[in-house]
Amino acid sequence: MIRFLLKGTFISTASRVGGVALGYVAHLLLSRMLGLHGYGEYVVALGWALVLTLPARAGFDNSALRFSTIYIEEGRSAELRGFVQLAGAVIGLSSILAAIVMVVLASRFDRGISVTALIWGAVTILPLALLGVGSAILRTTKRIFASQFYDQLLRPGLLILLICAVGAGGRAMHATTALMLTAAAAVLALAALLGHLLRVLAPSLKSAADYSHWREWFFLSLPLLVTGVMQEMLNQLEIILLGSLASARDAGLFAAAWRLAGLAPFALAALGTVSGPLVASAYHRRDRAELHRIASLSARIGLAFAAVASGLLLLAGRPLLALFGPEFPRAYPALAILLVGGMVNAFTGIVGYLLILTGRQTQALLIFAGGLIVSIALNLLLIPPFGMVGAAIASATALSCWNLAMLAYVRRAIGIDTSAIGLRPVGPNEG
Repeated sequence: MIRFLLKGTFISTASRVGGVALGYVAHLLLSRMLGLHGYGEYVVALGWALVLTLPARAGFDNSALRFSTIYIEEGRSAELRGFVQLAGAVIGLSSILAAIVMVVLASRFDRGISVTALIWGAVTILPLALLGVGSAILRTTKRIFASQFYDQLLRPGLLILLICAVGAGGRAMHATTALMLTAAAAVLALAALLGHLLRVLAPSLKSAADYSHWREWFFLSLPLLVTGVMQEMLNQLEIILLGSLASARDAGLFAAAWRLAGLAPFALAALGTVSGPLVASAYHRRDRAELHRIASLSARIGLAFAAVASGLLLLAGRPLLALFGPEFPRAYPALAILLVGGMVNAFTGIVGYLLILTGRQTQALLIFAGGLIVSIALNLLLIPPFGMVGAAIASATALSCWNLAMLAYVRRAIGIDTSAIGLRPVGPNEG
């Protein structure tokens, strides 16, 4: 298990490093070609799309880690086919609804962004939602690199090629054009992923679909849907509120700092990608000792990486921000504050995964809801006087609050310390 976890983490980290590098190149090109105001419009519209992609997935990206893992391990091909087909149908319908909601709400709250740009941003919801669920199912087949290649590497790579093609053609780049290219890259990456997924699952999908467990699928997926929405809102809330309470320029500056700060808990995210199926399998076998080994090892590796990455980002933060444009080094104070929240996140480990994949999605939902309330209150209080610095304080505080709350709950309810300290397991409610 440890060998697989370490090997998978190395592959996942390398894939994510490549994906982040490509993502930065794409955003650097866009920030240069759009200018600060145009880039701000782009990230606000994309922020709306990313938030609404989560409800479009209907929680199946997380529930797939549990059900697909079990069905593949036990050879239950009929249930696997039923789960995959039902997930695809639900995601298609929910994506259309989410796109309509985005255009209606965003046009009302962010009047500085054209309706055309919002429509193209909304078009990205369906391919992004299907990419997330397809990647999760591919992860359960233990194809770690392939499960990240299409979304993490191919999609930003295609976006870069499309941006360069537009630039080489001499066409002016606007926020609407950038969102159109983003949607096109997502569609092309999705087509490639679906082709791979169908080849991998072909032996397991020969049986007629069995939908008899649909209540169980929805019982787990719907709470995960709400949880995922809240988590993505916590990720994108500051950008959206900065666009409404401050300006698109502030949103653009904060988005650059947020992207850099996201490098700190980078290894933890990679570990979560690998450990999700392992957690689901260990819990299904009621092996609490293995759960503890997975959690403590993940937290220690994640924290070590975060400490080194945060130190390097504090030293090189201003030059890195300057790559986005001459005005972007102004976001350095926000970057420093966001790194504090990233360190707390890395310290607590894969606590969110552990709650969700051990059937405690309702408790995770309540904790995320509390974190979201803290985030909204602090953003409304701090953004008007302090701008992006206030948004960074709100983000780091909310991130720390919900991570520490989950850490305490998991220790009390399951008896496992998921943090980098890795205290010995105790009986539930004994600690």
